[in-house]
Amino acid sequence: MRKVKYRAKRCPRCETKNDYSAYSCSECGLIFSRVENGSNKLAKEYILAGEKEYVVKAKQFPKDVSKRTFLLYCGFLGLFGAHNFYVGRYKKAVYMLICGLVAFVLTVIGSVIPNLDTIMSFISIPIGFDAIFWIFDFTEGCFNIYKIPVAVDFKEALK
Repeated sequence: MRKVKYRAKRCPRCETKNDYSAYSCSECGLIFSRVENGSNKLAKEYILAGEKEYVVKAKQFPKDVSKRTFLLYCGFLGLFGAHNFYVGRYKKAVYMLICGLVAFVLTVIGSVIPNLDTIMSFISIPIGFDAIFWIFDFTEGCFNIYKIPVAVDFKEALK
């Protein structure tokens, strides 16, 4: 006897598993089409204002975020977190910017001053994490599974 796979999707707000064809989340009532039509620009404004209760992280690219631009930022300036600044993931972007700048400065200084091996050994761990984040972000962006902040109006969903 062959097992039939249950196709489910997770709610981006409460992480509850729902039927793949469900209209709304069975737990929190979020209407899934609102996430698909959400705005990244508005989400960035909410994040900067500290109002994160209206923001969810969706796996599909919203209409106001270009996948091509995201991949270009990630490919060429990914070590500095440019793609995260573009979509509004500011904490990760600042971390990647600091690590990228430290790596760049130490590379330039290391070419001028010899024997920086001990300093580089201590700093190589966060720089390595930065490179791993960069590779994962680029791969997730190519396969449309990178989580992008999207603003959703929950007030109407609770009625």
